[in-house]
Amino acid sequence: MVPFSIQAPWLNNAVARQTVRLLSAVGLSGFMVWLTNLQEPGWAIITSVIVTQNSITDTISKGRDQIVGTLIGAVASIVPITLMMFLRWPLWEAFAIAFIPLAVLVSWKPAARMGVVTLMIATLFPSEGDPYLRPIERVLAILIGVGVSTLVTYVVLHEQARRDAFRNAAETVTQIVAMLQKARSEETDWVTIQDMNDECAASLRKVQAALEEARREHWKPLEQRDPMLAQLPKEVRQLQIDALVVARAMLRFPHSGATIPPEQVATISAGLLRGFQWVIQRCNDEATARSGDDSRVAAEVISALPTEDETADPIIRFVVGILLTDLKHIISFLGEDDADRP
Repeated sequence: MVPFSIQAPWLNNAVARQTVRLLSAVGLSGFMVWLTNLQEPGWAIITSVIVTQNSITDTISKGRDQIVGTLIGAVASIVPITLMMFLRWPLWEAFAIAFIPLAVLVSWKPAARMGVVTLMIATLFPSEGDPYLRPIERVLAILIGVGVSTLVTYVVLHEQARRDAFRNAAETVTQIVAMLQKARSEETDWVTIQDMNDECAASLRKVQAALEEARREHWKPLEQRDPMLAQLPKEVRQLQIDALVVARAMLRFPHSGATIPPEQVATISAGLLRGFQWVIQRCNDEATARSGDDSRVAAEVISALPTEDETADPIIRFVVGILLTDLKHIISFLGEDDADRP
């Protein structure tokens, strides 16, 4: 399904986009309940407000909880309605028969809390017509609200997950560079590096979350329609692990570069920095538009990288070699032109 989009600068704001989606969901829900002529149309509109979220994943999760809880409550409400109609039980006694086990269920599975709400609406709130129609109308209203919210989240100004994934990937690589630069400082300790690595991990989790969101956007497997995005979290995660090992080695052997001329150390650092900066820029470009790139550009960036042989200490040489290998791999990976893929 192709999301509907309008090119307007103010729609780049997430708050504005969500406002348009929410208003669209409320308006469409109101139109649907008008067509179906429900006695209590407000529940469908309220549901659309609750269910419509910023992401498809959150919307589906909220909608699932609403539907499951409502169905449970609708089924449970048949018991007190029957007891009151045919056995003439008092209202609160009949209500308690269904409410107590439902309260236990909700305490065990909080996602089913809408069952209690549905039970109360169907049992305690007076309504005209057949009492058995109340839970049925409640279910119909929830289905309309959830269905409309899901549709709107998919097609109205949807925040593309691909853009979020590459934008967060660029932020993660920027934090990796900062961690490596910090490890060169003589005043830096391991706790500081660990804190910076935790920040990298938090950004990387956002990349993974955007990837999972992208999987829901289309029926076609992500590995087929966007292999670059499908592989992105793994590539960045490997770079983060390598950088942490290098940072640890630099702190463990702070004088390992003493035998290397200062100008050579500066050359090695500058070469690595250029490679990282290319990765950051490439991710930012993909976050803007899926344009691809000429593989010759990536080859030129790789050829300009330093080699691990330029470092004297064998341990530093080993870990830097691993970092360089994976840095070259992600540059080659991002340099592949997949702009023409469906």
